[in-house]
Amino acid sequence: MLWQAAGPATSEAPTVRVARSGAEVVIRYRTTSGQVDVRLPLVVWMGLTKAVRSGRLDRLGMGWSSWTPSGGRTPLDGDQVVLGFGYPHRREARLPAPVWRALAAAVRAGTLDLLPAADQRDLGDAGNPDVDR
Repeated sequence: MLWQAAGPATSEAPTVRVARSGAEVVIRYRTTSGQVDVRLPLVVWMGLTKAVRSGRLDRLGMGWSSWTPSGGRTPLDGDQVVLGFGYPHRREARLPAPVWRALAAAVRAGTLDLLPAADQRDLGDAGNPDVDR
């Protein structure tokens, strides 16, 4: 399967890979516990990347930062970035702060402009524990 890497892995920025799967974008990263897949609707991903490029999410804090007129919002919750979306904010995805930094840097650099399609076989049983469907 082809995945687009957000950048080279370092101790501060883990390996983050991103691909499309139908109408979703899959963000895959590794932790000491294993591999995690976070899925976002494509329309949410597009709004998020636009907000990152415009700088609206450069200074995340404990308060909610709005990133779409339709209700996307994001705070920093301890060591995780919470991506809230859906009307009326019924869904959220959580990313560890180092994963968020690697992802945001790759979006700003244009590395994730053209995402490859994910092979369904490679998606396997990787969990999606951070999104409340």
